[in-house]
Amino acid sequence: MKKAIIFSLLTIIGFGAFAQPVAETTMKKISVGYDLYTSIWMDMPTGIKTRTINQGANVFVMYNHLMGNKGFSFAGGLGVSSENLYLKNAYVPNVKADVIEFTPVPSGVKLKRSKVNVTYIDIPVEMRFVTENKMRFTLGMKFGFLIDSKTKMKGDAFDEDGTLGYGTKEKHKDMSQLESTRFGVQARVGYKWVHLYGYYSLNKLFVANKGPETYPISIGITFMPF
Repeated sequence: MKKAIIFSLLTIIGFGAFAQPVAETTMKKISVGYDLYTSIWMDMPTGIKTRTINQGANVFVMYNHLMGNKGFSFAGGLGVSSENLYLKNAYVPNVKADVIEFTPVPSGVKLKRSKVNVTYIDIPVEMRFVTENKMRFTLGMKFGFLIDSKTKMKGDAFDEDGTLGYGTKEKHKDMSQLESTRFGVQARVGYKWVHLYGYYSLNKLFVANKGPETYPISIGITFMPF
């Protein structure tokens, strides 16, 4: 998550330096921004608890096609998203299993952190409307392609009989059974360069019958300095 935020900031700073000599008419057609949000994971397995805040980040660059002088435009572009699912009382025992499971930890085991992280390359497309006083309204779709996944667990080590008496930290990459693509609806409303942001996924995180049927609803804030 920290790497995603740093990447977002460096991307926008770098674009700002590049954009300084570009003509103002061209800059009006380019949008650069980032979303910071929390995801609410729906349809989790019975008994599996998630953290209240499941922070995520997205950085994007979009080209705006102005539609006359009424404040409407159509935009499309490219983005990178990092999504997190924090499990409070469970972990993923085998990321290469034929069916992925969120397995509860044994009673008495202290779990400091357990999470699933997925990273996507996104293609957003949006309809936008800007009022004369710079209020902005956006509605669109986002299509994503999975490029990375991993799990992390930190806490007490344990076996089938309980804790082993020492701490452990595990990290596993390339989880099986994840959907290779995603798509959903997103919207923004705000003033000038600060917006409220929402995203509703229209497909599941895992392939049908190959993992939990969970999917995210994300709510957060968007910063668009360009």
